[in-house]
Amino acid sequence: MQKKVFQILTALIVCFLFQGFVSSNKSYQTECVTLESDGYLTLKIWDSRKGRRYKSSQSQKDALHAILFSGVSSATGCATQTPMLRNSEDQGNFRRIERRFFSRNGDWKRFIRSNTITTSVPSTIGVKNWKVYQVSISKNELRKFLEEQKIIKSLTNGF
Repeated sequence: MQKKVFQILTALIVCFLFQGFVSSNKSYQTECVTLESDGYLTLKIWDSRKGRRYKSSQSQKDALHAILFSGVSSATGCATQTPMLRNSEDQGNFRRIERRFFSRNGDWKRFIRSNTITTSVPSTIGVKNWKVYQVSISKNELRKFLEEQKIIKSLTNGF
């Protein structure tokens, strides 16, 4: 009996410790809208914790964060978009410039074409009263920037 209790407690402690290392304070969710031929990706984004308090500038940063780190799942308008920072080396390289990149006058603003509150709410959130933004981001320009900063390797690297 004591051994079983010890095993359960140990498992719970390990879970809490592991969760502390992998969990993120990000609570946004995305839905792909379109991927245009000129390289712009338009997505819907909302924050399940902030709801109506979700700010436009934060939605833009979160949309970039999703494109960089987690990718965007597919929907009617486009295919699944894999993250631009595909491995831990790329992510580590970006972490060096992340604070500067997302600062008030940071480079992140260069990649946003538009940001509006959308009237069509994703079916996954139903009729909840949340702010849902539609953000368009230039993936081509973002990729070019990451290559210039030596964060990621060029797609033609090795040819």
